[in-house]
Amino acid sequence: MKCAPHWVSWRFGCRCLKTSSGLRIGATILQALGVLDPDGKPTTLVETVKAADLARLTQQDWQRERDKMLKTCNQCHSGNFAKEQLQQGDDMVRNADHLMAEAIRVVAGLYKDGVLEKPKNYSYAFPNLLTFHDAPTVVEQKLFVMYLEHRMRTFQGTFHASPDYAMWYGWSEMQRDLTEIRELAAEMRRNHITATGKSGE
Repeated sequence: MKCAPHWVSWRFGCRCLKTSSGLRIGATILQALGVLDPDGKPTTLVETVKAADLARLTQQDWQRERDKMLKTCNQCHSGNFAKEQLQQGDDMVRNADHLMAEAIRVVAGLYKDGVLEKPKNYSYAFPNLLTFHDAPTVVEQKLFVMYLEHRMRTFQGTFHASPDYAMWYGWSEMQRDLTEIRELAAEMRRNHITATGKSGE
């Protein structure tokens, strides 16, 4: 089973797209990764992901990988214990993705309302997590760190049975990131009003 942060985002993003409760969360994250356009349609990046075998894009492929992991776990642990632990990990990733999607929507709102202008190298006026450390604004830099560092620590700590690490170096940092992103966005909106006389809302 692949343990890269992008794979987990793909895995849960694609699964969320198939359920009504997760549609908004999964779509938001996949849009910020450039896999979906702002209308929710797949981009050409999907073919790149398929060719590089970076994601399990069907339920059957995902389940096959999960079954391999359970078989490995069952060499030392009971089946119920392994399933319970993996479910707890899935739940933590889902909760982390709720925070991540909320932060992405805050930054996306800055683009939508004209507070942020679309960079020339962006396909859409929407945050792009694949710009990594080259993100053009402080608020997007914070979003990048939230995704690639703190979200990753949240799920890695959980799946490696290290709740202290997952909590303090992952989940707690994500909560702090979201607070800072909200405050930065509010400050940017105030500055936008001062500079343009327009509310941007």
